[in-house]
Amino acid sequence: MSTNSKPGVVLPPVDITPETRAAVVDALKRVLAEFQKTGKVAGSVSYQNLIDDPTALYDFIQVYRANREGVDAIVTGKDGKPVRDDEAILTCGVSLAQIQRLLILTCAKRHFGVSSPAAKPQEEKKGGLGALFRKSDSAGKSEAPRSNEERKLTELAKYLAYDWQIPLLQIYRDTLTYQHVLELGSELVLLKDAKAIAQAGKLDPAHIRKARQVAGPDFVQLLSDNPKAIEGIIYWNADMYRFFKGLLGEKCWVFFGRDHNFFNAVAALDKAKCRIFGETLAVIAPECLIEFERLNLDKTNALIEAFRNNFGDYLDQALSQKSFAVDILRRLVESFVHLKKDSDQLQVYADLTCKAILPSVQAWLAKTKV
Repeated sequence: MSTNSKPGVVLPPVDITPETRAAVVDALKRVLAEFQKTGKVAGSVSYQNLIDDPTALYDFIQVYRANREGVDAIVTGKDGKPVRDDEAILTCGVSLAQIQRLLILTCAKRHFGVSSPAAKPQEEKKGGLGALFRKSDSAGKSEAPRSNEERKLTELAKYLAYDWQIPLLQIYRDTLTYQHVLELGSELVLLKDAKAIAQAGKLDPAHIRKARQVAGPDFVQLLSDNPKAIEGIIYWNADMYRFFKGLLGEKCWVFFGRDHNFFNAVAALDKAKCRIFGETLAVIAPECLIEFERLNLDKTNALIEAFRNNFGDYLDQALSQKSFAVDILRRLVESFVHLKKDSDQLQVYADLTCKAILPSVQAWLAKTKV
């Protein structure tokens, strides 16, 4: 059964006939019985458990994926041969990818506790795959969703198809609103763990829309790397977004994921000073930035270059901590404020100074247990 997911991919259709549905349910029950006979699934698990319990459904799919050869006599293609391609059409008329999606949608509907917006045909009252979402033949034939949960799930169903989404049904329900799902669209499949979904759920849906407009084609990457970056992107205008994206490269998503107190400190800098800090802006504490405000461009450049030349891997560890600003950086900056040297002399002086204090910085880092 399929595990790959990409935004914009056309998902397998779930509109099947009652006859096909009945054949699918029968085959699933036979597969379940075979796995129970060989001890791979507990005998207490029923077909009803699979469509009612996300954990049971997820576990069943993993068992099938690991042991599909054990049910080759049941799961066959149109040519009667065993099937390894999830997109291949089976003897029942649908693919494994379709069956997986049918099961996920049925389980999701039950987990969300919603009823179908359309009247159920008589044969769907038995509770099998008949409780699935089905596309109406025309917009006029479907009623308006009767609850917020149903509206949300109707929209969410457009993007449910993968087994890794099954354990996330609860977090989808608890943290996302209908507007969140609407604004995220097919990019929802980029949120592949509970933490990422929870982060997205804390965002204002209007901010998601604005970030998509500002980031353009970068939106897919930012959502995949750090959904929290959406809040950072809307802090800046489009020009500053492009500036920081070009300056920080792949680290820009970490930068944009930081809080607004940090952005307030960055906003006090001009572009020239931002270029001096470069990728360090992804980690530097706002308290450290504020200390550097007392230095002009030449002195800031000399000190940051000296940090890079002498601190190496310790640089980000030190500058990311606000206590570094008070314990070490403040005195260092003060020694540079009234220094009168040309740019070459400044760099030499900064290098010598940073080389001399490196042992103290290392000791400080060890003490703070970074």
